[in-house]
Amino acid sequence: MGLIRFAIIFFLVYFLISLFSRYVLPFIMRFFFRRMSERVRRDLENKMRDRNKREREGEVTIRYKPRDSKIITEDDGEYIDYEELDDK
Repeated sequence: MGLIRFAIIFFLVYFLISLFSRYVLPFIMRFFFRRMSERVRRDLENKMRDRNKREREGEVTIRYKPRDSKIITEDDGEYIDYEELDDK
C-alpha cells in the first residue's frame, strides 16, 4: 500500500512539474528577460546621455595627471614584462 501511494504521489508531482516547466516557466522567464533588457537599455541610454552632456562633439578636453602619482588606473593600460631573446 505504501509503495503504490508513493508511486502515485511521485508521478503526480513529476507530471505537475513537467506541465509547469513546459507551459508556465517560459512566460515567467520571458517576463524577467524583457524586464532585465529594458533596465540595461535604460541604464545604457542614461550613461550615453550623461557622456554626451559632458563631452560634446568637436570639443577638446585635456585631463592632466599629477606627476607624483604612482597609482595605476584602468585607463593607464596593462604593463607586460618581457625579455628580448637572441635568434642564435
